[in-house]
Amino acid sequence: MMGGLGAFAFAINLLPQLINAVRTKKTGLTYGFFVLALVGNIGSCMLVAYTNWQTGVWQWPLYGNYFTATTLTLILLVLRIRYGK
Repeated sequence: MMGGLGAFAFAINLLPQLINAVRTKKTGLTYGFFVLALVGNIGSCMLVAYTNWQTGVWQWPLYGNYFTATTLTLILLVLRIRYGK
């Protein structure tokens, strides 16, 4: 239960920032943040996929986690480009 809750919280942790950016028309985030967030999410997902492939134990909820986090990061990146700082 706690693992599922933690994964859900990790997946949507950018949602408050996204809502704030839409409301204020500012993100306050640097491009370095986006680079590191995208590299971290995609790299972690690739490691999980490799481990799953090696062990045969597929951890499907993690793919939803990384997909959600990456999607929210990309939406914030678009808002950052659109609104400037």
